[in-house]
Amino acid sequence: MKRNIILLALLIISMLMIVPAYAQTPTDTQNQQTQGSSAGSVAAPDKAPAAPARQQRSDDGRSLQQKIDDLQKQVEALKEQGRTREKLTITAEEQSEKEKSVLTAVGREYTLMQKGKFELEYSLRYEYTSSSELVAGEENTTLVHPRANHTVRNAIGLQYGLLDNLTITANLPFVFAYDKTGSSSNKDVTDLGDLTIGLDYQPFKSGGIWPTTIFTLTGIIPTGRSPYKINRMTDLPTGNGVYAVAMNMNMSKSVDPAMIFGGVGMTYRFEPGGIDYNINGIVIDAVKPGMSFNAVLGLAYSISYALSMNVQFQYAYYMGTDYLVTGGETAFVTPAYSSANLIVGTGWRFSPKWMLSLSLGVGLTKNDPDFFFLARLPFSF
Repeated sequence: MKRNIILLALLIISMLMIVPAYAQTPTDTQNQQTQGSSAGSVAAPDKAPAAPARQQRSDDGRSLQQKIDDLQKQVEALKEQGRTREKLTITAEEQSEKEKSVLTAVGREYTLMQKGKFELEYSLRYEYTSSSELVAGEENTTLVHPRANHTVRNAIGLQYGLLDNLTITANLPFVFAYDKTGSSSNKDVTDLGDLTIGLDYQPFKSGGIWPTTIFTLTGIIPTGRSPYKINRMTDLPTGNGVYAVAMNMNMSKSVDPAMIFGGVGMTYRFEPGGIDYNINGIVIDAVKPGMSFNAVLGLAYSISYALSMNVQFQYAYYMGTDYLVTGGETAFVTPAYSSANLIVGTGWRFSPKWMLSLSLGVGLTKNDPDFFFLARLPFSF
């Protein structure tokens, strides 16, 4: 009996729990549907501007991409400008070669050869000197005859780099001289000139505030025709006739785009031997040549890599020379004198190994040629 009562109670409780649930489901479902419908009707206005929002985001994306493209173009433009500047900016080695080319057009005394490098140079120098000479005429008259002297010097120069800062040089000229006085008297000669052998030494590297400095020691050997061993009335000399030693200090400094150069030096001449020299009937037994001092200052300018211009002023002071007769007595002494020249030149490099240098000089004193022309053609290999 109790068992049946318990089962009945459980059944009633179950029914009480299930019936409300079934009774509540349709209403809740309807309410949920109504709420869903209401939510849909409320959300509808929010979904309406969805298309403009997507368009705005698309426009923002395109604007950002445009900015990125613009930045890339600017970066490429900057890179191109950098490459252009690199092309226009020469390297230190190119600058050194440029300066060497400019100074080579001025003269070999301002540059050195690299170790193991060899250079051959041909030079041609023409000088013209005019003057007047007093000649005794008939019946105790004195005539003035114009005098013109033409001298052509062909020379072969050699240079070899013993070290990067030490170069050995040699130069041997071949001279043709022609002298004409008046309308009938003339003299000419063709012979070797004086051989020169030298050493160029650069004690410290160039750069900084100090100019490039090269010391030169040159020995002069009288291989030419000596003026003390010829008859000056009928013959012409092609050399100085004495051994000599010259010491020079040459400097150069880059002041872009120009180069300043200059130098000072001195020459000591030894007494010649075997003198047989006749001056106006006086036989000269010995000669004591005087020393000489020289200075140069100039400016060179590079017009382009291949073309340069230069101008320089050269000055020299020669001390007097003593002429002695037999017994050591002084026959006479030539006075000291000065020499000065103004030179304008140009250099044209038409290949890395070849260049042509042309110079025109004008004498500024009566002791100098009226003018001279110099052409140099160095070839390195």
